Amino acid sequence: MRQAHPLALLFQLHYADIRAQIAAKFRRAPQEAEDIVQDAFHNILRADNFEGLDNPKAYLYKTASNLALNRLRQHRQNTYKTDSDEALEAAVQDEISPERQLLGEQELARLNSALGKLPEKYRRTFLLSRMQNKTYKEISEQLNIAESTVEKHIIKVLKCLRDHLHEDRA
Repeated sequence: MRQAHPLALLFQLHYADIRAQIAAKFRRAPQEAEDIVQDAFHNILRADNFEGLDNPKAYLYKTASNLALNRLRQHRQNTYKTDSDEALEAAVQDEISPERQLLGEQELARLNSALGKLPEKYRRTFLLSRMQNKTYKEISEQLNIAESTVEKHIIKVLKCLRDHLHEDRA
């Protein structure tokens, strides 16, 4: 009986999952996510040392994430970048193991999802504090609200994020 090529087996086992992750994480249309994953497999196929890879699955996920990130950059080249997009790109660029990076990217995607569900006033307050390192006083002046309101917004956001991330793990 003929045994399947390791790349074919990798494709069969992980294609649907990685396509779904790319579509969700990078907010790509299903067809575009499919193209990205196929490009990732094509890149592995062209690699001279496929059999020498320590973790082909991690390599595949990392390759697909990098390809998706490149497409994201191309699409947003002439448009405004949000703070969360820059945070996502910074997380993807860190030099860490592919497995740990994948977990971090998934966590960041969950965080972005949770932030996206918040009312605008809470999200804006939180991003000014955490992404732009503004003090509560600076935020209160910029948004024309009391410092105590800024503090309440931040507390509410942190509770919502903690609850959302805890729900995803359960």
